Amino acid sequence: MTDKLNDYRSAWDKFETAFETLRNESPADEEKAEDLWRQVHALKRDILVDSPYFQFDSLVFCKFAPTVMSHQLTQVYGYAARPGGGVFVLERGKGDSKQSLMLSRDITPKNLPLGSYMTPELSFDGRDLYFAYCETPTTPSVWRDPESMGRRFHLYKTSLNPLGTPSDAVRLTDGDYDDFSPLLLPDGDIVFCSTRRGGFHRCGGGPCYVYTLARANGDGSNARPISFHETNEWFPTLAHNGRIVYTRWDYVDRDAVYYQQLWSTRQDGTDVRIFYGNNTFNPPGMWEPKAIPGSDKFMAIAGAHHAMSAGSVVSLDVAKGVDGTEPVERITPDVRFPEGEAPLPLIPKIPDFCDFDYIPTVFWQARREAERLAQTPEERRWPVHCFKSPYPLAEKYFIASYSYDQLLGEAGPNLPNQFGIYFCDAFGNRELIYRDPNISSLWATPIRPRPVPPTVASTLDETRQNANAPTGTFFVQNVYESWPTQIPDKIKSLRIVQVLPKTTPNANTPMVGAASASPGKQVLGTVPVEEDGSAFFEAPAKIPLLFQALDENGRMVQGMRSLVYLQPGESAGCVGCHEDRMATVASSKTIASTKQPATINPGPDGSKPLSYPILVQPVLDQKCVSCHNSERKAGDLLLTGDIDGHYTKSYNALINYVSYTYWGAPDGNKEPRTEPDSFGARPSKLTQFLESGHYNVELTPEEWERLNVWIDANALFYGTFNVEDQARQQRGERISGPELE
Repeated sequence: MTDKLNDYRSAWDKFETAFETLRNESPADEEKAEDLWRQVHALKRDILVDSPYFQFDSLVFCKFAPTVMSHQLTQVYGYAARPGGGVFVLERGKGDSKQSLMLSRDITPKNLPLGSYMTPELSFDGRDLYFAYCETPTTPSVWRDPESMGRRFHLYKTSLNPLGTPSDAVRLTDGDYDDFSPLLLPDGDIVFCSTRRGGFHRCGGGPCYVYTLARANGDGSNARPISFHETNEWFPTLAHNGRIVYTRWDYVDRDAVYYQQLWSTRQDGTDVRIFYGNNTFNPPGMWEPKAIPGSDKFMAIAGAHHAMSAGSVVSLDVAKGVDGTEPVERITPDVRFPEGEAPLPLIPKIPDFCDFDYIPTVFWQARREAERLAQTPEERRWPVHCFKSPYPLAEKYFIASYSYDQLLGEAGPNLPNQFGIYFCDAFGNRELIYRDPNISSLWATPIRPRPVPPTVASTLDETRQNANAPTGTFFVQNVYESWPTQIPDKIKSLRIVQVLPKTTPNANTPMVGAASASPGKQVLGTVPVEEDGSAFFEAPAKIPLLFQALDENGRMVQGMRSLVYLQPGESAGCVGCHEDRMATVASSKTIASTKQPATINPGPDGSKPLSYPILVQPVLDQKCVSCHNSERKAGDLLLTGDIDGHYTKSYNALINYVSYTYWGAPDGNKEPRTEPDSFGARPSKLTQFLESGHYNVELTPEEWERLNVWIDANALFYGTFNVEDQARQQRGERISGPELE
């Protein structure tokens, strides 16, 4: 190796001398300059490919045509898949002295019809391959093509036959679900992303099904969700310590564009934590994470919201922080973050055609205040060029798919042949190893054994895993641990709010309240907070929850614009309310920890299921309607329960006097973090008006509780997305509850 390095150094010195000679010539000899450029590039390729990090005999990858809509959601739906491709191996050419030639071999299972293949995963010993496949006989001719709407990706397994002949694939999952991104666990089980959770996303058109983490036995049996998040999750991978790191879309009562960032969980779905970026605007998303060998860092794609997961390659060091730019190192700084920095072309839906020379005139552009990189020289030549599916070999060396063609955003497709496979480093070098001129090559992975991370043993309490009503427990050490702003008032209790998944497709169809694309909610009740700020309580498992810290009047001081959930039998805990995640807080004995877990004290009638006509209108009928009716209409306010559009007269009147979070709200909706007294009953004009004295109106504690619960639940009207049940609620009738929890 020393002799080879000396040879490279000697050759490089000669090229530098030749370059200086050419630079001083006048006029410049363009033919000599081009010849020198080719020689230098050949040497750079030899140096990179000869690196010890790239010394493996073979790679496995998928040929894949990106789906007919470029979007974070639609990039994995079977109904949007395009046919073609398969599973392939790249192998070193025999007799290739420079080890830079790799030849492609088709190992696509012959028992599978024409289809789409993606997200391959090798077994730890490198002998078996797991992948997602969808039978796809034709390309959808239009968006929501009736002929393709029933197509789904499922998981398959095949053996990598050393004799070179393709092996048949065994189907692992089935049903009317999209299953993809298989991740093999140390115990032989599989974690993957699946639409088995149910529900739809809350913004834009669709149908865009929610997919979250799921788990199955190694043969695909006992497939079930292990994440009960209410929106989508992607790309699970294993950290060196055995935890699962993945992308989660976390936009409860926040802007939809910015919060596709990294989270982590144990292998059984417990102990869900923020990993990076949940309060970060740029990039809008972190995609396709992978642990870097021999390092505590992760490699990922810093990408867009309105496009498939492609962009710039970055390294993440969460020891430096969990938000902002400090933990992020740009490995490919010539590629700016699409949508967050580089304008992302907005293109038309199929069947309108966008070729490689398409000149966009409209762009997706995230504009919230953030540190951003200026346009790079490379971007002026190759606008929105991009990487995808990086596979780290070391902190500075990786395999990736790369495209000189521009990344295109919603609502049309990217080029089917956009990506080739490259060997890359952090010094600006990337060398093409393989490119099919007809279809993209993605997810390249060395075929070799790899270290097996530890199995993370489950800590679930089996006595709490009741099939009818499973529960777990939450422990909060000190609600006053709050950052960056301290909680300004005494906290007496926590309100437990259930976040309801959307059960109908497409944004605001129907709306559940004034806030656009809002999640549904219902209030389970409250639990006590002890004098030292601690709380310990039992809560239902397998449903998304958020907590609100309440003052002595039962009003929210601090809340969550995120959610948590419990596995059956899980004991979860946190330090405080939005504590500094980089600070060390000493554990101590608390009052709550000396007691049995509290049970939830139910909220007032109309809080579960949430129903404005049942929760709030009785208060108005008792104390307000005598003056604010169709005949008197004092103050030009009509507070009757008469139907008015999608809501009622009183709701349409009072919503203007309450503080709720919504897209487009003043001051950027006070994002990304949630500060005390940002929203809810405490800062609302209605609360302040009634407390200051309004004629002889005096509310009872129960009436105040009803108003507080309604406003703090983001002033929603309905407790369901079901259109028929909404009509019943609007008339003041009761419903049994939401269809999906």
